[in-house]
Amino acid sequence: MQRISLGAEALADLPKLTNAALQSARKNPKVGCLIDHVYPGRPLIMTFGYVDWLEPPNFDFFGRIKKFEALHHTCFNHLFLRDSLNAWYHRGIPGLGSHVDEVAGTLRGLIRSMGVSRVITIGQSMGGYAAIMFGLLLGADQVVAFGPLSHLNPDEALRYGDRRFLNAMQDLRANPPKSVYEDLSHMLKTFPFHGDLHLFYGTHPGHDDGVSGNFDALHAFRLAHYKRTFLYPYPAAGHPIIQWLIDQRQIDEVLARMLLLQDLDLSIPTHLPSSPRAMTSWENRSWPPAKS
Repeated sequence: MQRISLGAEALADLPKLTNAALQSARKNPKVGCLIDHVYPGRPLIMTFGYVDWLEPPNFDFFGRIKKFEALHHTCFNHLFLRDSLNAWYHRGIPGLGSHVDEVAGTLRGLIRSMGVSRVITIGQSMGGYAAIMFGLLLGADQVVAFGPLSHLNPDEALRYGDRRFLNAMQDLRANPPKSVYEDLSHMLKTFPFHGDLHLFYGTHPGHDDGVSGNFDALHAFRLAHYKRTFLYPYPAAGHPIIQWLIDQRQIDEVLARMLLLQDLDLSIPTHLPSSPRAMTSWENRSWPPAKS
């Protein structure tokens, strides 16, 4: 597998990523990473795509982040990543490596070459797992995960009756790649991570068909022992919480709340922001309380 290796000079020449380029890349399963135009000294947002069993997974959050930047007159560096094998990013990313540790090594080199001020990882479902996993491996400043699993242990999943992604778990157990991170709770206990972990998840039980029940609260609670974990439960939402937030017209403000924390010098969101600049956007909004 040919790996991406770009120095600062090569990165400086990258054009701005367009939606047309992204859609073209999506059709090619050999493309697993898209790098947008680089702004040295600005934060980096790394997004991880969710699972898609029917077609190549999307490069997630592109439109939302571009809209956010235009609305707030700001810019970020971007890495858009996806796992075309739907293996929870354990069988590599084309161009970056064939297993987790190799991918993490390539990403460290890219981050150094880009000269970013801080690192934010974002993802939903499978992408949420990757956002946490790589956030820990890379020492991210902030991790934002929507409805992630907390482990890939098929025995544990069966014990609780969570069969949603059992096939992927069993495949990783039967044919393990060179590096495996099966339990994010264990990683949080053993890795020297000092960033913030924000977990958004629905608690609606789903359909009682023995397959689609929602266990996202259980997974969130398994990660709550870390002192800088912040939980945002949504009782009316199920596992596809991003779609619920879109339907409720809340997703843009959720992203704004997460991405502007550092720039606005706000405290961790255990309450509505008190900064006058932040209150302009959020003073009349009702947020589920963060629980730490």
